[in-house]
Amino acid sequence: MGDFWPNAASLLICLICSIPNDAAAQELPAARGKNVQTLELIPRRSGSWIFPLEAPPELVWRDAVAAAELGFPNPPAVRWFDHALRETVKPDHAGRWLAFVEGVAPNGFPFRRSFTFFALPKQIDVSSVPDLTIQFPNFPNEATPPLLREFQHEIERSAKDIFSRALMDNERTAILLSGIYESEPLNRPRRFSESSAVLNAKLHLALKRKLLGHPAVSQALEPPFRIEAGVTNRPPAPETPRRVPELTFAKEQIDKFCRDWAAATKEPFVTIVYFEDQLILHAAFGETNTGIPIDTNYRCWIASLTKTVTGLMFARFLDQGLLGLDDSVASVFSDYPANDPHVPTFRQCLNHTAGFDGVGEFGGINHVHFENVILNAIELNEPGKVHRYTGIGYELTAKAMEIVSGLAAPELYEQQLFQPLGFGDVVLGNASSDAEMTAAELGTLGQLLLGRGRHQGQQFFRPETFAQLLPRPTSATNAPPHDHGVGLHWIRHRRSAPGSPKDGELLFSSNTIGHGSFSGCILVVDLDRKIVIAQARRAFREEDKLWYQQFFEVIADSLNVREVEN
Repeated sequence: MGDFWPNAASLLICLICSIPNDAAAQELPAARGKNVQTLELIPRRSGSWIFPLEAPPELVWRDAVAAAELGFPNPPAVRWFDHALRETVKPDHAGRWLAFVEGVAPNGFPFRRSFTFFALPKQIDVSSVPDLTIQFPNFPNEATPPLLREFQHEIERSAKDIFSRALMDNERTAILLSGIYESEPLNRPRRFSESSAVLNAKLHLALKRKLLGHPAVSQALEPPFRIEAGVTNRPPAPETPRRVPELTFAKEQIDKFCRDWAAATKEPFVTIVYFEDQLILHAAFGETNTGIPIDTNYRCWIASLTKTVTGLMFARFLDQGLLGLDDSVASVFSDYPANDPHVPTFRQCLNHTAGFDGVGEFGGINHVHFENVILNAIELNEPGKVHRYTGIGYELTAKAMEIVSGLAAPELYEQQLFQPLGFGDVVLGNASSDAEMTAAELGTLGQLLLGRGRHQGQQFFRPETFAQLLPRPTSATNAPPHDHGVGLHWIRHRRSAPGSPKDGELLFSSNTIGHGSFSGCILVVDLDRKIVIAQARRAFREEDKLWYQQFFEVIADSLNVREVEN
């Protein structure tokens, strides 16, 4: 019996392997495509993202075996460019260096990757080197065991050493040092769009455009134009007398509810509500975990509401004829095959039917050649067939807007959306799920939607362009009950009143749009009743769910009850 199982298992495996397996044959190219997308290049020597000129870095594959199986040489050939995009055989002066690697992916399309290194100056002013000592504000404390107290100084020294080594072994440190090295003082805090990361993205985009043969002069967007005096965003007034809610009553009701909500859940937030052109409420509720009350400038991670931001940015290109919803992405990315069934349109990228799968893969807009990573496994895509909620299509669309405009995404959004709308310092970590905004800024986006592309005397896009952003049905299987548009979906908040005739009725009109957010941030726009609701918060927990439902009921009721004649 002892030898039976191994022998029987071997025989069974041989029999199985001898049977033609179509499924296995289909999985092979899929596996190869996924493998090439996840291949990583790293410096051969640790810590050499920052290097002395006498010891230039060398890039190698992290998984050399996988790279060899996919046909890539190790090490790959590297082309070096300085901050002025001058090419040299190897780095020959201090400062930023861009490393460009090119090859052919297993599917026959180009393979491209770029990196940033920093060459150290020969003379360094050690007086300006910051103290990187790590301090733990809550260690030691009364609960710290005596044994850990005995090792306190060693723990602190180890933390400093680990942190210093981690800095030297990270490309982000090379990007930061390059930005500092090339910049002049502004004598004020830098906005995100002026950060070393954005400067780095601009240089890599310029290099990419140069190497791929794009024209030196890009198709720049026209700025939002001023609307003639007397033109408003509102439709003609109705002929019959209009009834409006008593706004003071609405403010009191919403304010009281929000105070109770924040007190019950201990999570602070800022709420802003508009009705028609009037501000009903803009207030901060709750305090931080250190007991400090927040104010209305509370800036929060808006998670997937970032898709709405990218949708509005895309609307500007759509309005000016620079990109089309039903254009293939191959119309922008010259490496992509034209008229290929695996290549999606921008509409499919933005309504989650492009065939992509995943949420934050490959770095999004922060990956210089993100569109190339997608191309390296494009044969796996089946656009239009299945709805999969993902951020990849938004990141790909943002990379297309970079190519067309010649501006890195953070710079583009800042110049063409955030500044004209009067926003503060918005952080744009990616194009699908990583922007940081205040409730007032979210409310402004809501007003822009309510104005169908117009806001405070500026037209960002025409009403007919806005209509193209609205959700519409798709033929994709597994489509959600509420159709997706361009960064928008229909909002269907319903009254929860078990046993009541009103149970399940819509709280707002059927023409209400917005988008969900993992962080709990809110943006809801009732286009018919002209209501904008926004909330900025940093966390949404299980106990918030009931409050969330009641929040919309309070707003709906307070804007309906106690109506008075105009």
